Amino acid sequence: MMDAVKSAPAFHIYVAPGIENGKVATVLEELGLQSKPLGDADSVIAPALIVLAPGEAAPEGLEDSTIRPPADAPPAALREIFRVALQNAVLKLEVKQLEEQARRQHRQFEELNRIGIALSAERDIGKLQEFILTTMRQLTNADGASLWLKTPGEDGLPKLFLASSQNSSIDNTYQAFKVPVDEKSVVGYTVTMGTSQIYDDAYHPPPGKPQGGKGFDAQFGYRTRSMLTVPMRNYNHEVVGAVQLINAKRRFETKLTVDTVEREVVSFRPEDLEMIESIASQAAVAIDNKNLLDSIQALFDGFVQASITAIEQRDPTTAGHSGRVETLTTGIAHAVTEIATGKYRDVHLSDDQFKELRYACLLHDFGKVGVREHILIKAKKLIPGQLEVIQARFEFVQRSVQVRYANEKLAAMRRDGTEAPSLADIDRKLEADLQQLRLWFEAIAAANEPTVLPEDKASMLEVLSRETYTDMSGTAHPMLDQQEFRFLSIRKGTLDEQERLEMESHVTHSFHFLSKIPWTPLMRNIPEIAYGHHEKLDGSGYPRGLTDLQIPLQTKMMTIADIYDALTAQDRPYKRAVPLDRALDILHAEAGTGKLDRDLLDVFVARRVFDLTAVR
Repeated sequence: MMDAVKSAPAFHIYVAPGIENGKVATVLEELGLQSKPLGDADSVIAPALIVLAPGEAAPEGLEDSTIRPPADAPPAALREIFRVALQNAVLKLEVKQLEEQARRQHRQFEELNRIGIALSAERDIGKLQEFILTTMRQLTNADGASLWLKTPGEDGLPKLFLASSQNSSIDNTYQAFKVPVDEKSVVGYTVTMGTSQIYDDAYHPPPGKPQGGKGFDAQFGYRTRSMLTVPMRNYNHEVVGAVQLINAKRRFETKLTVDTVEREVVSFRPEDLEMIESIASQAAVAIDNKNLLDSIQALFDGFVQASITAIEQRDPTTAGHSGRVETLTTGIAHAVTEIATGKYRDVHLSDDQFKELRYACLLHDFGKVGVREHILIKAKKLIPGQLEVIQARFEFVQRSVQVRYANEKLAAMRRDGTEAPSLADIDRKLEADLQQLRLWFEAIAAANEPTVLPEDKASMLEVLSRETYTDMSGTAHPMLDQQEFRFLSIRKGTLDEQERLEMESHVTHSFHFLSKIPWTPLMRNIPEIAYGHHEKLDGSGYPRGLTDLQIPLQTKMMTIADIYDALTAQDRPYKRAVPLDRALDILHAEAGTGKLDRDLLDVFVARRVFDLTAVR
């Protein structure tokens, strides 16, 4: 037991002035122990045993460390009293140490659990790295910390990139640079060897290990002393980087200077190493997961861009439409999130909801891949090639008329001679018929344009559908067949009813396509948001005829953006771009009849969201 007492760290025995020192001193000397005179309570250094006279009051807060041997106790009794007291003191010390260790381990367990949860939840790589360093510094009282990640160098050899750094005594220590993965630097050595390194003094490292801190210290006027460098291993146990902590302090809040380092800085403890290694492994996995998620995100973004390219290659006339709709819609959404008044003052979209909205906008027209190309790119009322066929037909009729009148003229000349008055009449009739054919074809060409069809043009088309000509075999044919007449009779735009239904089916195709993608729970509303971008609040939209309460808020935003871009787009061959004022008037008229959300349109106009896609 005496050996245990002697081995206890700085075990002190204090004797009160009222004790007969000779007898007590003799017994303590026999036990191989030394005593000190008892002063005030502040002078007592734990762990301690305090010897008082019977009835003497113990210093405040030290009753548990006190014994009061009888004044007349013989030496043998004193030895036994001291033996038992010292044994109890050692046991109390061991219990206290075990309790402290248990509390520390429990605290570390709770802290590691909290850190693990936080590392898994944080998706911002910058915040994640800052959190890792801040947590490690707080747990070890480290003054500074840095995070190094392995990355390929330009020469093909791996490098360590300084991803983040902190120092509570120096501001702005971060500088983006790389060091080789070799044994010349402490972090390079740590990653190369794959083992943790503890330095009591970075300027005087253990034999065979690199020195650290001098370059940093010279640049910032600092003194690096204690250092702990830990490799970071991912789930495959591969070393992917390192964490370095410098200058463990007695108190975390202390600001170090070169003059105070010697006094305030202590060595990192062995238990610090075990804890930091655990956190470093969690951090490596968290960073790996974040990088993997970023890769998946980049992959999906590439897929979305490829999908948009596929749409635009099939329909070059609407190139850029999806991107502009996304810009305008998210512009409305940001404005709604920022405003504090009006109907939508309580609407605040999260980052995930903005991402969900972005993808829904970019992919809202993807269903156009299911629409036949001649309908998708139909710039005129007739399908490509039809007007040329009609022109060739009219040219044939012209030749037929010319041949017929030439025959009449030849017969008249044979009958009445070359000076016959009837010849001039034949020429006038020929010119009149040819002029009529030219007027008819000009009317057809005009009717083919994607403008509102005037009544006189509609009547002329009806006449032509009944007018016939005779082919070489003598068979009669209409000047306009039924399909040509149907297309040219389209009152507005370029699509007839059947074609319009096929074009409108792109919304349903988009929904079915998007529904097949295994979206994450945070992105699951994308198909539904895109599905309703042609719906109107009064139920007059398509394809489902939804009404106000059935249409998602994000879809209402997209509808305004989609109509505005369709009105003002400069690249549509089948219609002219509408000026800004006229486009806003049309939108207000739609809102006035209950088709568009008036409050969202007010935000769109008041915040000038349309400027986001304005041609500069």
